[in-house]
Amino acid sequence: MALLSRDDYVRILETCQIKGQDDAILKALRYINLGYAIMLYGPAGNGKTSIASHMLDYISKDYLKIEATEGMTEYHVIGGFHPLSMSGDRELSKKFMYKDGIVARAIQEDKNLLIDEFTRAPSSAYSGLFMLLSLGELPLEHKEEVLRMPENWVLVVTANFGDDGTFKLSSALKRRFIPIMVGYPKRYTEEKLLTEITPELPGNVSKGILDFAEKTRELWSKEKVLPQGLSTDGVIKMARYCELSIREGTDNVTAFTDAAIHQGVIIADETDYLSLQLVQELALDMAKKI
Repeated sequence: MALLSRDDYVRILETCQIKGQDDAILKALRYINLGYAIMLYGPAGNGKTSIASHMLDYISKDYLKIEATEGMTEYHVIGGFHPLSMSGDRELSKKFMYKDGIVARAIQEDKNLLIDEFTRAPSSAYSGLFMLLSLGELPLEHKEEVLRMPENWVLVVTANFGDDGTFKLSSALKRRFIPIMVGYPKRYTEEKLLTEITPELPGNVSKGILDFAEKTRELWSKEKVLPQGLSTDGVIKMARYCELSIREGTDNVTAFTDAAIHQGVIIADETDYLSLQLVQELALDMAKKI
């Protein structure tokens, strides 16, 4: 039985604050209806987490969420014996005999689950989750119990493939998810967004920001000389800074240059002087066209 109707699709799309990602959202909702676990992946700052939260808010409201970290282990995901179970205090050790991880809790409480920044944790942390997605069963060794995946259970994870500080997922684990790309939106989407968010921003500055974003994304995707392109979030921050700075008396060129250099440091490799120099030169070159 389908979890969502076409009317649900429309409502979710219409009420989502992240614009320009309708295709990704629609594909994700279709796969959720088919009972698959979803992985939203793509460049940072384009709304993956917001989209995942929005879908789950609509589907169930009450869902569990965890953000993965490099220190995450199967203890956090599935559970195990609590450190205080070794306490010399009998009552304390009994109270903290074991702790269920986020996945075990979600199944026991019949709640959907969002794992944010999925690739920040190593694949070894997800061995129990792999079994659940493969066989529909989750053995809890610390409780000598086997949980079964509920019907219509929704699991959504977000991931930045290839980002610094992320782990490479095993192919077997990756196959348990349907990957949905959440990429950079079309230029006209961001143009409309800036019109709504920063209505006082001069048109030439708005154009310069969008041109800067497009060039950094090209340097990331085609020329591979930047670790990432400017995200939609970065575009908005540039526009808001420029609008405020210009309102306070700064000239257009200086306001743009400052904002572009600030965001350039974020998308560059801060350990590579050439990378930092590249975005600074790009900012100065783009400023000449303002």
